[in-house]
Amino acid sequence: MLLFLSRLSELTDRLVRILLVPFALFTILIVFFEVLMRYVFRAPIITSVELARLGFVWSCFFGATVCFKRQKHIQFLFFTENFGRRGKRIVQATVDLLSLGFFLFLMVKGIQMAEAVEPTYFPALGWSQLWLYLPLPLNALFMLIHTIARLGDQLSATAPPREGHKVP
Repeated sequence: MLLFLSRLSELTDRLVRILLVPFALFTILIVFFEVLMRYVFRAPIITSVELARLGFVWSCFFGATVCFKRQKHIQFLFFTENFGRRGKRIVQATVDLLSLGFFLFLMVKGIQMAEAVEPTYFPALGWSQLWLYLPLPLNALFMLIHTIARLGDQLSATAPPREGHKVP
């Protein structure tokens, strides 16, 4: 089961990293193209603001998921510096359990928000605003997977060896 969770986390991470690059490039290109069209050619593109907003939101959430997987988010390392190895594990497990609850909350509320805005549309694009809110529950799910996998790794590292298994 732990191997499955670890592989699922790695697969999710790979998928998010693959999707992050085109979303980020799209956002940069659409903003650049809009600035060029508006200020050089004096012919603004009406849909560019909505497209840039969508690309930016998706890129931010994908980027947050990538950072979370690699533990590159803000951490209070000064708080755990004086703890021993066991103390650091306890703090990390506590943070992961709190994160688990937070990501579950985000997923549920994100689904509710996406359902609430699904019948509304972007004025220029005509697309459902669901696309603006969908990254919240989707990336909360991805971060939930990473958290469960990390908790599984921590529990397996602290569990006493079973009878018949050698400790490396």
